[in-house]
Amino acid sequence: MMQPPATASTPRAEFPTHGLLPRADTQAADFVRKHPTYDGRGTVVAILDTGIDPGAQGLQLTSDGKRKVVDFVDCTGSGDVVLGHPQSCPTDALELRAVSGRMLRLNPAWRNPTGEWRVGAKRFYDIAPPDAAATTRSEREDRFRRGAQRLRDAVDTRKAALKSGDCDYDDEHAELDAQVSALAVLSDAYADPGPLLDCVVFHDGDQWRAAIDTAESGDLSDAPALGAYRHTADVALLSKRRLLYYTLNFYDNGRILSIVTSVGSHSTHVAGILAANHPEEPQNNGVAPGAQLLSLMIGDHRVGSMETGVGLTRAVNAIVEHRADLANMSFGEPTATPNAGQWVQAVRDEVICRHRCLFVSSAGNEGPALSTLGGPGGTTDDVIGVGAYVGYEQMQVDHGMYKPVNDTVFTWSSRGPSADGACGVDIYAPGSATASYPSYTLQRMHMNNGTSMSSPNLCGCAALLVSAWKQEFGQAERVSPYRIRNALVATAKSIGDQFGAGMVQTDAAWLFLRAHAKRTHEDVTFAVRVPTDTVTMRGIYLRNADESAHVRHMQVTARPVFPTSVLARLESDGSGEHGQSESQAQFDYELRAVLTTSAAWVQAPEAIYMGSTGNTFTVRVDPTQLEPGRLHVATIDAYDSRNVDRGPLFSVPVTVTKPLLVDESAQVELGALQFRPTDIVRRFIAVPDGATRARIAIRIPNSAVQESAPATFYLHCLQLVPHERHPAYELKKQPVIGHKSSVAGGGTAAQVYTATMAVAGGATLEVCLAQSWNQHGAHEMDVSVSFNGILPAGSGSGLVANNSAQSGIALNGNNTVERIDFVAPIRPEYNVKPTATLHRLRRALRPHSATVASLDSERDVHLATGTEICQLVLDYKLETKTDKVTLRPRMPAVDTQIYEAWMDNVSLAIFDANKRRVAAQIMYTKSVTLERRGDYLVRVQIRHRNAADLEKLKDMPLVLDIDLPSPAKLETAFALSSLLTNTVTGSPYKGGVIPRGGRLPLFFDTRLSTTPSEAAPGDALVGSLSMSDLTTKLGLTYIVPAKAIASSGNGDKGSSKKKGESAQEEEEMSQADRDRKELEEALRKVRLEWVKKAKDESVRDGLVADLVAAASSKSSKEDADEELAGVLAAQLEAVDGARTALPWSEAARLSEDAAKRAIEIADQIAGLTYTRALTARLYENQADVKSEDDKRLKKQADAARAQLVGALTAKCRARAFLATQGSFSTTASEASADFVDVAKEEANEEQAREYEKAVVELARWTETKQRAEDAKFLLATAPLHIARHHYGRALRPVLEWLQKAPLQQANAAERRSMAELRDLLLARLQWAPWSDHFRALAPIESPAAYEVI
Repeated sequence: MMQPPATASTPRAEFPTHGLLPRADTQAADFVRKHPTYDGRGTVVAILDTGIDPGAQGLQLTSDGKRKVVDFVDCTGSGDVVLGHPQSCPTDALELRAVSGRMLRLNPAWRNPTGEWRVGAKRFYDIAPPDAAATTRSEREDRFRRGAQRLRDAVDTRKAALKSGDCDYDDEHAELDAQVSALAVLSDAYADPGPLLDCVVFHDGDQWRAAIDTAESGDLSDAPALGAYRHTADVALLSKRRLLYYTLNFYDNGRILSIVTSVGSHSTHVAGILAANHPEEPQNNGVAPGAQLLSLMIGDHRVGSMETGVGLTRAVNAIVEHRADLANMSFGEPTATPNAGQWVQAVRDEVICRHRCLFVSSAGNEGPALSTLGGPGGTTDDVIGVGAYVGYEQMQVDHGMYKPVNDTVFTWSSRGPSADGACGVDIYAPGSATASYPSYTLQRMHMNNGTSMSSPNLCGCAALLVSAWKQEFGQAERVSPYRIRNALVATAKSIGDQFGAGMVQTDAAWLFLRAHAKRTHEDVTFAVRVPTDTVTMRGIYLRNADESAHVRHMQVTARPVFPTSVLARLESDGSGEHGQSESQAQFDYELRAVLTTSAAWVQAPEAIYMGSTGNTFTVRVDPTQLEPGRLHVATIDAYDSRNVDRGPLFSVPVTVTKPLLVDESAQVELGALQFRPTDIVRRFIAVPDGATRARIAIRIPNSAVQESAPATFYLHCLQLVPHERHPAYELKKQPVIGHKSSVAGGGTAAQVYTATMAVAGGATLEVCLAQSWNQHGAHEMDVSVSFNGILPAGSGSGLVANNSAQSGIALNGNNTVERIDFVAPIRPEYNVKPTATLHRLRRALRPHSATVASLDSERDVHLATGTEICQLVLDYKLETKTDKVTLRPRMPAVDTQIYEAWMDNVSLAIFDANKRRVAAQIMYTKSVTLERRGDYLVRVQIRHRNAADLEKLKDMPLVLDIDLPSPAKLETAFALSSLLTNTVTGSPYKGGVIPRGGRLPLFFDTRLSTTPSEAAPGDALVGSLSMSDLTTKLGLTYIVPAKAIASSGNGDKGSSKKKGESAQEEEEMSQADRDRKELEEALRKVRLEWVKKAKDESVRDGLVADLVAAASSKSSKEDADEELAGVLAAQLEAVDGARTALPWSEAARLSEDAAKRAIEIADQIAGLTYTRALTARLYENQADVKSEDDKRLKKQADAARAQLVGALTAKCRARAFLATQGSFSTTASEASADFVDVAKEEANEEQAREYEKAVVELARWTETKQRAEDAKFLLATAPLHIARHHYGRALRPVLEWLQKAPLQQANAAERRSMAELRDLLLARLQWAPWSDHFRALAPIESPAAYEVI
């Protein structure tokens, strides 16, 4: 029996609040205790993030009573409302028609000297944070469905009240059934559009102001009008229920209203860590409660809160405009090229160096493998990259651990060095905190962890130092950001980091600053460059086998970087005084440095002399004797010979990951590895050339001592490849190690865990295993890594070869059979079972329009030059043939880049035929599903400061990878004959095995059994080739061949001629006769088109007379009737021009004579086509029409039937008009009501009967499916349903048509008329919830203009 503990714990009387937001480990709490006014006051810190919530606790006032946030700026433009032209109220009443269609009643207390107003609208879901949007959507949908259910209940009640004996029982019952069905269709398709927020903007004589109809009531008569927060501090609730606050900005002389919310909770939490001030609860304060904040939202609502180039560029401009002292950016992405890109250059050279803003950024959460840093935090010169540290206080309170472990770096924190050898992580700070949270989450505070939390903690410590510096040394000139950075790094407490980064110590940093206050050398930083044969590095990083196989002699250049001033620019420095000061400082600079190395295998000169332009020295690195498979780190430190005690002025990091070599077994045993909490084991392996896949096997033997509880481990494997982001070749898993399982006969079985990844031959693979920092106990395991690889041999036919997992094969479908030879470079490969599958259609589109222009906006100015940024707008037309098409748009020349990009931004938006944006993407493109078939516009915007560069891209293709409805497979064989015949057997080629170094020919049958209908000759189908289960799939590209020529067949077996009579007769004609016949036919078609287009009736009548005469002259009555019917159909189209309009609409209005003429022509067409239309029905029963003459006759019969249906449809419209003539009103709703009344009470009874007969006749010639899919039929017959009050029976096919009709420009008029008919029927049914729903949906689904991207 288990014994109780010797003593029971008693509850603490006080909560350990010091652990919520750790400040003790950083000395920040002690520093503020010693210097109460050095709490950040006097500083402005920019937060580049998701946007701070204006209603958050602790983010209202600073410790000295100032506004906490100086401005809220949406840098992305996702909250922009593009306003309409100025307008005046049409009457004395203060009312305006809003975008939503509502009338806005304005507040008479507003001062508007000009009397001009601008209106616009914004969808709530486009600017609400995801959490608030999701909750709002759920509540609104629930409320709406309850209202819709009441409609269904009312219909059911009416059905129950019917009595079977009533004379109209069947008719009424059928109508109610149709209403139930229509309600079901509506319910199935329902999606909440969300609130549409009408906005009105005006100038009060002093500034721009705006009011937003957040209640969707149209009543702004008592509403306040907010000004720009920067000037007014105005804050309001966008959603009272959700506690969602917003502020406003105005741009471009009032043409753009910016509604500033937040795109997530992240920024508010970051701000709370950095600078929250809780006067009533100071224990909850942030690190620098006296600091003011500048909220810069760089996360875009349209792309799931990801940062955009537009947001980043505008953010750095805002930092300069608001003269921020510091900036924190807890954002980032992996970069292919460290320390490069136009935005990185702007931050490094302008924001930090010229404008003296200290820039702090998170290093990333992609560890524990090396070189997993994100940009800009771990990859950019002079940006302080911060890693995440966890101490005792955090473990106890933030993470609730009953038994804390040793202080450590969070396991997941990204590690250096960067790909170009720089340390990457400059310093560590606490990486978790419980801090302020947005009010819309209904939480005052919340716990998060990540380097996103360590960065603001460090930035808060830096704000304390800047605040102290300003108060002690004055503000005549801003302190150099390099001085603050030097102090932080030099005084950081060692935490055992292999690269030397330590834990921030605020008090020690301040003592350093004071001690070195007069040393101008502290104002500079150093740029270290190490050129190699292929790239210039910022440190020495020998990662691959050939790099560490011999002694290296490398040239290192170190150059001091001086902070500059905007005042020294030529245009700002008329007297030259500031320029002289900067030049004098550089002239006076002198450094006599002594160098040391931290390891014997690195040698450097003892001393170098350095002026303002720097110096170069030689370094010898001898990695030959280092232990293979391990990480080896050293530094070359440079000290000021006159102040050695100060510590290194700069360091050159030296990193060697000397890999283990792989023998012929293609397997490496890493041996027994032992772990305790926080332990990380790294091993490095030289991946053999030709390997495409690695298999990592972890075995926990049953003999191992595993007394501890199972623990979560990180298995993180990584390769670095030039010009690729680090996730390109990466494996990240979190297996749980230590489970026990019993085996038969007693005992426990060994636990085995395996994982595989694609690898690049020739690049070093890091295999990193780490016991998660918060997992207790000791664990032991054996680890092995094996490699496989099958690659195309050489560069033969169709080969696109490189020695990587992305090797590709191209097959030409015109070649019938393609041969590719494969090799196994590193080991024999067994069970080779090739499978070639094509998954996507790849198609390239050229832009149909391309324009380059300057961005005429005050926000879009290049920081360094002060000139307007330019944009290239490319428009591509895309048509989809089916619903739910999934595709990925790509622009390979410019996408997949953000921080390293040479351009300012690349954005892509897809609009449907209604101009509604259905997708938005930035540099990182991804797949999108287009729900409706139809016409789409893909708009790409590329922004850059140089218009000439953009001009070169005006013809750039857009590449679309379109998912095929079902994959296509190519047959493969190891022998050519196997693909072409079954009559030859006994081929000696069996395949299945490729010996090491051997070759295996593989033959591909390029004759697809079915080529996807979407594919055209010259298109590419892309997919993959799997050679075996142990190797990585190879990329496969298939060029679609020319289409096969359809066989003419043998004709009707009963005919003595193989060809049709007409075809043979045509062959017997002379060329001259054929030419004359073609010319006559072409002229006839032109005249027919002019019959439709001619505005003058006399011209039209003359053309008709000529065409009728020509038709009558035909030798065959059949031919004459066919041609005459075509002439009359063109004439009918001219007379009845409003074929897609509602019969009671203004567009459909006819004169009585015109209506009668339309009926007359329709009857003539019916007489000419009736017999052949009957023939079409006969052909419907024939499964297969083979003879050419029968095919021709069927085609003519189908055309005749179509003409007949078109004529009868026009006749229905004309009859509907005559039955209701004289009863039209000026609006559609009034006209429809008048029509119904007249049709039942006042209309000519004879005309009404004729209209009903016309509808019945039309129905005889149309199938049920055809009626449901033909908008013209539905529009022409709707008046009869309305006259009979059969609203439900009319509504369902209209709803289904609107849901299924393609979104095309060609059917835009039909779609508008059908939507109008739907709205009419809903109104007649008095289904107000659905009427209101579609009224609210209309401006969202069909905006007046394309959204600005």
